[in-house]
Amino acid sequence: MTAPVVVAIALILGFAAVTQSITGFGFALLGVPGLALLLGPKVAVVAMSSVGVPLVIWNATRWRQDILWREAVTTSVAALVGMPIGLSVLTHANDQVLTATIGVTILVMTAWLWRGLTLPNGRQTELAAGFVSGTLATSVGTNGPPVVIAFQAVGLEPRPFRATLQACFAFQGSIALALFWSRGLVVHDVGIAFLFGAPAAVIGALIGDRIAPRVHAGSFRDAVLILLALSGALALGDAVFG
Repeated sequence: MTAPVVVAIALILGFAAVTQSITGFGFALLGVPGLALLLGPKVAVVAMSSVGVPLVIWNATRWRQDILWREAVTTSVAALVGMPIGLSVLTHANDQVLTATIGVTILVMTAWLWRGLTLPNGRQTELAAGFVSGTLATSVGTNGPPVVIAFQAVGLEPRPFRATLQACFAFQGSIALALFWSRGLVVHDVGIAFLFGAPAAVIGALIGDRIAPRVHAGSFRDAVLILLALSGALALGDAVFG
């Protein structure tokens, strides 16, 4: 792995962590497409989990007083059902198909978030969101949007919204990482990405904490969605024309 690639990994994950600290989500959505272009889709998905799990565990620990445990447990249990399906996709799909799937998933989820579409409030929505999130966690690594949309339907305030998401991501990410390890997917490049990406993610999270009170939420959200659309388009373009 060359020095420019290592620097690019650190920058991508650092900025993704800034976004996660401010909004409560976006780490994988921003990170996976960029890493997929640098490392390939399968390594990117596993590398994001290896860096993301410690980050969200840390976030969940420091924001634990705001976690809504019923919502977190409901979505997390449902995620367990979807994870084996996603893992089968990850292990059997070729790189081009997987990269295209990542790109399309990012674009669809970005459009959904941009339009502000909502789902009915209730336990069924949480279960469905958890199942889809679990499937995405072990296939394309972008498991945030279904849970984000479900919690928006509940109408959570910003602090419990952000904290409860971290609890869900910590559980899903830990299980996903164990499944990846069992299938031999934690390869050398994953370790290199973790070695340089984890410190960058911690620095990014701390920066996000500092600037969050000064950032206008609406403008920042729009900027993040634009970046998500670009990253999804790049991943899809690489799969089609690369």
